[in-house]
Amino acid sequence: MKSNALQLGDVRFDPSTRALFRNDGHALKLRNKSKAVLLFLAQRPNRTVAKSDILDAIWKDVIASDESLVQCIADIRRTLGADARKIVETVPREGYRLNVSTVEDTPRRVSVAGWVAGLGACFALAWWLWPVGSADPPASAPAVQTAPTSTPPGTTSEAAYLEVLQGRLSANRFSLEESLTAERHFRQAIALDSNYARAHAELGTLLAVRFENSWTVLYDADKEKALYYAQRAVDLDPDLWLGHYALGRLHSVFQNPDAAETHLRTALSLKPENEDARAYLGVVLNLQGDAGAATVILRQAIASHPNPPFWYYFGFGHALFNTGQFAAAEAALDKCLALSERSPYCLRYLIAVYGEIGAPAEAANAMRTYEALGFNLTVGDIADTFAHHHPKDHARFVAALRLAGVPE
Repeated sequence: MKSNALQLGDVRFDPSTRALFRNDGHALKLRNKSKAVLLFLAQRPNRTVAKSDILDAIWKDVIASDESLVQCIADIRRTLGADARKIVETVPREGYRLNVSTVEDTPRRVSVAGWVAGLGACFALAWWLWPVGSADPPASAPAVQTAPTSTPPGTTSEAAYLEVLQGRLSANRFSLEESLTAERHFRQAIALDSNYARAHAELGTLLAVRFENSWTVLYDADKEKALYYAQRAVDLDPDLWLGHYALGRLHSVFQNPDAAETHLRTALSLKPENEDARAYLGVVLNLQGDAGAATVILRQAIASHPNPPFWYYFGFGHALFNTGQFAAAEAALDKCLALSERSPYCLRYLIAVYGEIGAPAEAANAMRTYEALGFNLTVGDIADTFAHHHPKDHARFVAALRLAGVPE
């Protein structure tokens, strides 16, 4: 028999008792006002509820601002954890929608062995290239310990192959600490097989991410190291698309747009069915000032990819912002954050979008989230996180940050 509990990702909510539980039975706490907002949405599942309706119902005896509601939504999302932005969905300019399903009384159990097998299958099918928050495994999940059942691609060392898988797992968690862990895995893979081109390419790509987020200390030395590993990958295997992809990203960071475009187009020609090189080519064109062409390429990449990662939507939102399509940019960046709630890329431009459309409460909440991730919240610090901008696009971005209320 089914209960009236609602499944919210890995959390169950019982509207009749207002109780929140993880699937393992652990009770969760939520502030009373936030719980009231959640209940109001739960009573109108899977449909858009206007902000004004929520404010009128929950704060009926007082005058409340959008800021109060934004705080409650943020509180609910923090409690729900992974996929919270998909569950409590922001409908731009309208309100919020709670995407739910009714669940059985018995809590769902996940097989650890099945999770490990599934993880191995994911790594065998695709190389995740940017850190993706939504790809994080459960915190209690064990390390990958099972060896591949067939000869791993690109190396005769199963141990080296598994080091690369572990490195990708750490890189996908997106933090400097996890990046350092990933680097150790990739270096160990190279130590086990010095001719493993993919390990070199993964390390080159990882170091590109460091530059893109100002996580480097010794700029010149780190630049030389990054280019060495990416170039070594191409020297070992000229037909390895990931090696050219790594070089394309690095040359983009180091403001060599012609070289970046050449390597990205080479990567695309080597593996045309993989949309990552296509999408990053759109990113490069956008940074060069051709936002119109970038939107076309990124829209195509999103349409063709069976499950576009968060950074596709970031690149698309960035390009749409540069063309002045702020409503469309907001929708793309919301999708980006639905896939990766901790993505600073998406938050930076979402703050700017809120500045342009005049949404101070949403801007303030996004700024608090950004600061909570450990990033400095000033106009200069945010603007400097990008490797380069076309002058007119840079000026628009900085002006929008100031409109949003970002301090100097």
